[in-house]
Amino acid sequence: MTVATAGLSMKDLLAQTVIELPKAGAVVEGDVLSVSKNAVMVDLGSLGTGIVYPGEFYDNSTLQKTLAPGQHISAVFLAIEDEGGLGYRELSLRRAQRTTAWEDIKQKKESGEVVTTKIVNINKGGLIVEINGVQGFLPLSQLSPEHYPKVEGGDTTKIVQVLQKFRNQDFQMKIIDFSEEENRLIVSEKAISEASLQEELAKFVIGDVVAGVVTDVTDFGAFVMLKSKTEGAPGIEGLIHISEIDWKIIDNPRDILATGQEVQAKIITIEGGKISLSLKALKADPWEHALEKYAVGQTLTGKVVKITNYGALVSLDDEITGLVPLSEFGEKKPSEVVTIGAQQLVAIVSLDPQEHKMLLTLQK
Repeated sequence: MTVATAGLSMKDLLAQTVIELPKAGAVVEGDVLSVSKNAVMVDLGSLGTGIVYPGEFYDNSTLQKTLAPGQHISAVFLAIEDEGGLGYRELSLRRAQRTTAWEDIKQKKESGEVVTTKIVNINKGGLIVEINGVQGFLPLSQLSPEHYPKVEGGDTTKIVQVLQKFRNQDFQMKIIDFSEEENRLIVSEKAISEASLQEELAKFVIGDVVAGVVTDVTDFGAFVMLKSKTEGAPGIEGLIHISEIDWKIIDNPRDILATGQEVQAKIITIEGGKISLSLKALKADPWEHALEKYAVGQTLTGKVVKITNYGALVSLDDEITGLVPLSEFGEKKPSEVVTIGAQQLVAIVSLDPQEHKMLLTLQK
C-alpha cells in the first residue's frame, strides 16, 4: 500500500479505480453468486456485482428455479444503482433471453434452416407458433397442401374448426419474415418445398391426362394427389370440382368418389399454382348429340333434380339437364311450385349445345 492510499477504505479505493461500464442494453456475462426470493446476485468480474430483481421472473417463475450458484449466465445491463458507479449493476435476464432469441431467429432465416415447433394456438387466419419463446404466425396461405383447410367459400367458422385439430402438433417450417422492433415473426410450411413444388408444377400442362389418388372428398368436390413426373419430387394436389365429376348433376361427391380411390383426370386449368381437374372431360360429351334428340318448342317430361337460387334444374335424361329460370315462377319460390324428385312437364325454350345450356318453361 502506498502513502497515497494509506488509510483509505475499500470503497475509497474502488472510487479511485476507473471502471468502464457498458451501455444500457448491452449483453454482459457473469457467474451466479446467490439465488433468493428477493434477488439473484451475479459476479460480473471487473464490472462489479449484478442484481436481478424478482420482477424479472413475474411472467416466468420457472426461470428463477433453473438458476444456481456458480452458473454462468448472460444478462442485459440496465443501470447502476448510484451515480458513483459503486452500487449493484441492475440486470435483466428476460431481455437477454429475448435478444438471444431474435439473434437466433435472424440466423435461422438467413440460413434457411427448417425449424420444428408446436402449434400453440389457432385463429381464422392461420396458426400460432412459438420459436425461442417468441410467438410467430403461420398464415393459411403458407400451409402445405396437406394441412390447408379444404373449406368452400372461405367460411371462417369451418376453417377454425378444421385448424383446431393441429393444436399441439409438431410442424416443420421456415422463417420468412421477422422484425424485433415490431415483434413480428412470420413462418411458412410451404416454403420448405416451394422451389421443388414450382419446378414440378411447371411439368404439368393443360390438357394432360394424369393419374392420382383421392386424398379428401368434400361437399364441393374431391382433392387428388397427382403422381409426380419426377422421381422423389413432392406431390402436386389438384381439385375435381363437383361440376367436373360427371355430365349429370351430382348432389354429393361422396356418392362417386372416396378417399384412397385411384383416378385418371384431365387438367383443365392451372392458375395461381393450383390445378383444376375434370373426370367428365374424359367422357363423351352428351351435348354433341343434343340436337338429334331435342328441339326448341318440344314438350316432354323430366325429373326435377335440384332447386337453386336461380331456378330449378330438370333432368331430361341421364346426362342432359335444363334450367327452368327463376322468372318462370313469378312471385313464388321454385320450391313452392316444384318438388325435387318429381316428374315435371316442360317445354324447351332455347338450346345451345356448345355452351351446354338449355332453358325450359313449365307446362301445366
